[in-house]
Amino acid sequence: MRKKTFSVSVLFSSFLVFFVSGCALKYPKCEKDEDCREGEFCIQGLCQQCGVDADCDTGQRCVDGACEVIPGYCADGSECPQMNICENHVCREVQCMKDEDCGPGEVCRENECTPAAEPEALGAVTGEGGCTLDPVYFEFDSSLLDSRARRILRQDAECLETISGTVVIEGHCDPRGTSEYNMALGERRARAVRRYLKNLGVQSGLRVISKGEEEATGYNKETWQKDRRAEFQ
Repeated sequence: MRKKTFSVSVLFSSFLVFFVSGCALKYPKCEKDEDCREGEFCIQGLCQQCGVDADCDTGQRCVDGACEVIPGYCADGSECPQMNICENHVCREVQCMKDEDCGPGEVCRENECTPAAEPEALGAVTGEGGCTLDPVYFEFDSSLLDSRARRILRQDAECLETISGTVVIEGHCDPRGTSEYNMALGERRARAVRRYLKNLGVQSGLRVISKGEEEATGYNKETWQKDRRAEFQ
């Protein structure tokens, strides 16, 4: 009787080992990070190299669970070709780096060749027929022009063709974030407007400046939206 009990016990133990081993997770399936190889993470039940860009090394981004090199990535201008600057970690070609890169009577301002004696900026920006230049607005922490902004700028481009002299594009931000960051963001917004207008064929002088959060008046989500703009002076 005792021998029979021992046999049943052994049989049950063998079945348990078989059952557990048969249900073991097979790579790359996982339940926790420890189920994965070194340097991998358990994300949605699968071992992956990354889940977000922060999981990857500098100069890489996370694409479908794997770290890939960002095309054209740069940490600073020393990694870019000649006549390129590093902007938002991407090499961008510019007209000039110093005054000597420009032609006679020109100087290098904001990496673009402009006349040395720049005309005085206009006070009230009004074109022939009473047309005016309308501001455009941006999403939070963005310098991208949406469809509404591009529609407004197409109208502004027509008005600019009737204006002589230099028009200043001011980039503005809401008060959130550091002053240094908002100054840089305001400049990116103004540059985005100038770039779009030039692509439309605007030939008149356009100069960009950043006001950052200096003239912000908003105090909540609705009023901050009006602070995130680029306007003409």
